[in-house]
Amino acid sequence: AIISTGGVEPNGPWLVTGKHNYVLRANCEAIAKELGNALCTPIVKFVPEGSIEPQTSHMTSPGTISLQQETFEAVLTDVAHSLKVHGFENIIFIGDSGGNQGGQRNVAEKLNAEWGSDALVAHVQEYYDYGSVSNYMAGQGLVAGESDNLHDDPVITLNMMITDPNSVRYDERREAGFASINGVSIADRVESLEKARKIVQFRAWTTSESIKKAILHGGTLPMAERSGRGGGRGGQERPAPDPRTMGGGDCRLNEYNCSDTPNPLPTANTVWIDEMTWMDVRDALNAGKTTAIISTGGVEPNGPWLVTGKHNYVLAKNCEVIALKLGDALCAPILKFVPEGSIEPQTGHMTSPGTISLRQETFEAVLTDVAHSLKMHGFENIIFIGDSGGNQSGQAAVAERLTAKWNGSTVVAHIGEYYRSPAGSRNVLRERGVQTDDMPSDGLHDSPGITLNMLINDTKSVRWEERVETGQAIINGVSIADLALSLELAEEIVDARADRTVGLIKAAISGN
Repeated sequence: AIISTGGVEPNGPWLVTGKHNYVLRANCEAIAKELGNALCTPIVKFVPEGSIEPQTSHMTSPGTISLQQETFEAVLTDVAHSLKVHGFENIIFIGDSGGNQGGQRNVAEKLNAEWGSDALVAHVQEYYDYGSVSNYMAGQGLVAGESDNLHDDPVITLNMMITDPNSVRYDERREAGFASINGVSIADRVESLEKARKIVQFRAWTTSESIKKAILHGGTLPMAERSGRGGGRGGQERPAPDPRTMGGGDCRLNEYNCSDTPNPLPTANTVWIDEMTWMDVRDALNAGKTTAIISTGGVEPNGPWLVTGKHNYVLAKNCEVIALKLGDALCAPILKFVPEGSIEPQTGHMTSPGTISLRQETFEAVLTDVAHSLKMHGFENIIFIGDSGGNQSGQAAVAERLTAKWNGSTVVAHIGEYYRSPAGSRNVLRERGVQTDDMPSDGLHDSPGITLNMLINDTKSVRWEERVETGQAIINGVSIADLALSLELAEEIVDARADRTVGLIKAAISGN
């Protein structure tokens, strides 16, 4: 099993804050396929990005979300432990950001010593060798020119672009004449994607070879000296820091690293912080979008039809609609790891393969650090919503503690009714006559409502095509075979949940 860690940080004016997570979406899959016997966990999107308070390093830029080192290592420990008890024999850490490496190495060494021959744990630092990737691509004709002095380079831009061109603002940059980085043009989409494929293939091959060596070695390999990263400033002495510096670079070296430089691109069409650049987040805050929603999902068993990430698929749609209906809100990346039962001995959902659980104290530490990060950037209202029952008590406890600690300077509220609808709430399926009292229950951890709420985000998450082909497109007597009708019902379900939650959030903010 491969546990990959990314980050939410500033990356100049062109790349979204979730840069490393977009890179890992392409790379972890390619590495697992290259190995042939590996699976990828959901990406750990929250990592150490600097001190939260006082703000240091990337935390000085709006949109950055940081974990304390001990919180990060606790998350890695719990995820690895969950995998071990399910029978994974080799657990591999790869990190796409420099600040991830030390924590991964610490946890790998600690767990390897603790578990002995029960499971092998290794941190593969060779994955993060961007210098070797740049050198390889130079041999393929990708030669960077003078550095733009941004937290960005051609290799990482192309590696993101193969996952989603929107993550590098491809269309907007082409239209505005900004489709280049460090002298390398990305304007030709076909040519750029071909280079991107070579980058992913090279990183997958080199990392898979390093993983094989680590497994033979019995753990993390000794640290090797890494090649210098291409397109950088070489041995030049860094200038004195400028107080206006933001964006992951230095204000003295490029105006797009300055806190007061106007955004060169149009307003981002998203409410997700990790789909925005640091400038997008800055401008959204200045425009009054000072409510942040922290949503929590889970990785758990959900019967034979629904994927383990059920709650995360639901939230990917619901948080967006809630934020849009509020009008002044943004969504933090979904917290996909939550308490699912005791890890060892296994209880609750942890008795089923594929479940990943956090200890309660780890979960609450993550919620605390994410909320604290958002507060430091100027968010005035921080809202917790959880799509699973096991998330509710931790969210309520953290909201209560932070409200007391911050003495009302920031509203922190847990909206439990997002999950447990109050009496009198709309039931779309009953209103439409789709569900009635005399219909059967399949006795699964599944229902028509949640299936439809997932379906509107991704039909694959409920195995729609396979179920239609095999005559199994039904749950609790409700057919989902008619895709158009199912999506229509799903839209109504999402709207009903969003309308209810928006009203509750407004009441919490106003104190009513």
